[in-house]
Amino acid sequence: MKLLEHVLDRRIRDIASLSTNKCGFVARCATTDAIHASRLLIEKHREKQKTLHIAFLDFEKAFDRVPHELIWYASRKHALSEELVEWVRILQARPRSQVQAPVGTSTEFPITVGFHQGSALSPLFILVMNAVTRGLQKLTPWTLLYADDVMIAGGGKFELGWQTQAWGD
Repeated sequence: MKLLEHVLDRRIRDIASLSTNKCGFVARCATTDAIHASRLLIEKHREKQKTLHIAFLDFEKAFDRVPHELIWYASRKHALSEELVEWVRILQARPRSQVQAPVGTSTEFPITVGFHQGSALSPLFILVMNAVTRGLQKLTPWTLLYADDVMIAGGGKFELGWQTQAWGD
């Protein structure tokens, strides 16, 4: 199962194009890249003595709460073939999990939303974030996305307030 998930993940990454301001689950773009880009933005504004307002948004437990229908929508939005979408759907169909604790292992329970933790297809979350937020994204470094976290920047309080509200909606 894991091997098939890895093969599908590789094919999806070859097809799907992501916005350039996306880090996390993206090859050659790590946490340090997002930190470096935001620090550069701050330093440039300080040098020019320009005002800069930044907000950090965390979509709490977004990874665990994504409806499966949204995964299929995002996959199609990124021009994945119906065959690939169907394979992902099969692998995501009726996933079950258990919790191991010092006192024992729980009974199996179904996972009805989100991505199965540990699945090689978990990075599909970036397709969802990219599809859902595409209309709100500004060019790098004004908007930086890392998994389910977002940094938005603006030159004024009003602009940042508007952007923050748009992301919240």
